[in-house]
Amino acid sequence: MKTTTSDMTLKDIVSEAPGAGNIFRELRIDFIHNGDKTLQSMTVEKNLSLDNLIYELNEMNPVNEDGIDIKYMDEKSILTYIQRKYHEDLKDELPVLEKYLENAVKQNKKQQPELEEVEELFKNIKTTFLEHVDNEDNTVFEMISTYLDTPNSHHFEAVKPHMTSLKSEHENLAINFYELRALTNDYTLDSSATAELRLVYHRLEKLEKDAFNHFYLENNKLFEGVYEKQKAISDF
Repeated sequence: MKTTTSDMTLKDIVSEAPGAGNIFRELRIDFIHNGDKTLQSMTVEKNLSLDNLIYELNEMNPVNEDGIDIKYMDEKSILTYIQRKYHEDLKDELPVLEKYLENAVKQNKKQQPELEEVEELFKNIKTTFLEHVDNEDNTVFEMISTYLDTPNSHHFEAVKPHMTSLKSEHENLAINFYELRALTNDYTLDSSATAELRLVYHRLEKLEKDAFNHFYLENNKLFEGVYEKQKAISDF
């Protein structure tokens, strides 16, 4: 892993060490849509200590949790990886988590009335996210796969507006997750919280983590790889 420096972009830092995304996410640093910004400019914008953040980034384990190094994967492999690691899990997790959350809200809403807002926001995220994934699996990813098999201007122009639309959806979902984090006080509970509510908060935070990593891979690896491939063709 390269040593993290102040002039590195956010997307390059996460590419070198995927765990950096967790640090950025908890600090509400949007590495998905601001990937081209440098670490220095972002710390100024967020009024954070650059030295402390660089130290924390350089101290963490650079290895991806599943042991897969995304840096060496091509776009086709990244597409498959996203579907297997994120899409399949989401389709299983969201309906189950919804039921756990409904039960936890019923048990705890008198003591914590904000949980009803959490539930409403989660249901909006669930509906939007599942529609988003369905569109990717059944339409956009097939178009990207076609482009990668036969890269040309016709296939690129066909898929380009879809990638733009997906980026916008990523941004809106990220905003929803920031709102969810604020409502749950960074997924923090006091000592009197029930075991079920603790489980729900743990799974909500994992959902946020996976969602941000998912969006990062699509925006900064898959979609950007398509753009770069088309630029190389156009410049040839």
